[in-house]
Amino acid sequence: MKKIVVIVLVLMSMFAIDLNAQILDEPETPPRDSFYEKISYKQRKPFTFPYVREADVVWQWRVWRVIDFREKQNQVFYYPIDPDQGRVNLFYALEQAINEGRIKIYLDDEFTTEIVDWQERKMSLIPAQTTTIDVEDIDGTLYQKDTVIQIPLKTEDIKTLRIKEDWFIDKSRTVQDVRISGFSPIFYRSPEDGSTPIPYPLFWVRYDDPEVRDMLANTEVYNFKNDAQRRTYDDIFLKRMFNSYIIKESNIYSVRTLNQYTSGDEALIESNNIKNAIYNFEEDMWEY
Repeated sequence: MKKIVVIVLVLMSMFAIDLNAQILDEPETPPRDSFYEKISYKQRKPFTFPYVREADVVWQWRVWRVIDFREKQNQVFYYPIDPDQGRVNLFYALEQAINEGRIKIYLDDEFTTEIVDWQERKMSLIPAQTTTIDVEDIDGTLYQKDTVIQIPLKTEDIKTLRIKEDWFIDKSRTVQDVRISGFSPIFYRSPEDGSTPIPYPLFWVRYDDPEVRDMLANTEVYNFKNDAQRRTYDDIFLKRMFNSYIIKESNIYSVRTLNQYTSGDEALIESNNIKNAIYNFEEDMWEY
């Protein structure tokens, strides 16, 4: 009888140890920061665009835009700087997807050259800096030594987004519509002479890539008017909930960059002229 009791106690202790080990091995779940679990945006599917036949496109105009994150309407792309309550900024979401191998990135806006090593690409855009530091010798003597410092790229360094898109008239649906081809986060690097910073596209992403669309549809952004109805980056792009200005257009000379012919206020005026031309073309298509 005593042997049976001992065996039972040993088995119970072994089971308790195994159970405790399983509990310790389980990853900790962060506490929920709401009175209900937010799962709606995590299960969202990207919007499916209507199919467009080449024969139905009676007019098309390609433009390149810039979204400046410093404008109030565009701050959903820039904030939060660090992840907060399940929200991340656009560049953070993109880089996370790149590092996980979920999306492809390209060197140009024609998507011909894929960037295979993203870390190497980042290092090439940010030149290393040489600085002098004090080093103590084994005998206590101090001497100066040059050392190279590589400054990391931070999410707050990305303050604009460049978009390539096509406006067109679809005669089958009798509408003017727009399709974004791709977009690129822009990094500004100051020249050594301290002059005006130069914009460098970090990479280009194909907007119609299914993995990119899924990432945008499942990344939450802040809704200024309603915490219960959170939007996603897919909503922001689809509903054109951003302010922008045009920097390039397609024309008889292949592509015209506005700052090649104008600058400052003149470039902004020309950008508005192109916007109005796109709007007026649709208005002039119909008779009343």
